Formats: sequence, structure tokens, C-alpha cells
Amino acid sequence: MITAAAASMLAGQAEAANDFAAKTVMEKMQASERYPYIAGVVEGLTYSRFARDGKKTEGMGCIYGWFYDKPETLDLIYAAFGQYPQYTAGAIISALAKKKACGD
Repeated sequence: MITAAAASMLAGQAEAANDFAAKTVMEKMQASERYPYIAGVVEGLTYSRFARDGKKTEGMGCIYGWFYDKPETLDLIYAAFGQYPQYTAGAIISALAKKKACGD
């Protein structure tokens, strides 16, 4: 059984997660704020991949290339945000990078 305090804490976490939901990014951020935010998410993914790969740079480079070298990637990300508005931006971008470009 969940106590009232635990239920309150879980509700707070759900609210915090909604702050980073794709819907929030698209509806509450100005267009000029979205790109830097998304680029920051990509930076986090690339570093995570670099660390996970034992400091090898191939996977990291793949993610960078997928995002920065292909202008259509931003449109792909925005479309996915519209399709999956309840998921976090990081989860969506990570799934797209894995699916379209860079594997696990």
C-alpha cells in the first residue's frame, strides 16, 4: 500500500517529467529556445554513448553526424514530438538516433 507521502512524491515526479515532455517543449518553448534545448539533449546522448563505449568515438560521431549534418533531422524530431507528446524529449531523440542512425 502506498502512503500519502509516497503518493505525493510520485505525483510530484510525474509533474516534473511533464516539464520535459515533448508536448511541453513544443507548446511552451519559443522556437528560438527549442533548437538549443534539443542540441543539449543530443550532447548528453553523445557523451553517454562515448562513456558507454569505453571512450571510443564512433558511436558519438554517428549521433553528432545524424543531428548536425542532416538538416531534415530537426523536422524528424519535431514530427516525433507531435506523434509522442507524452514522452520526454530525451527518450524520443534517443530512440530516433538509435533507429535511424546509430544503433545501440
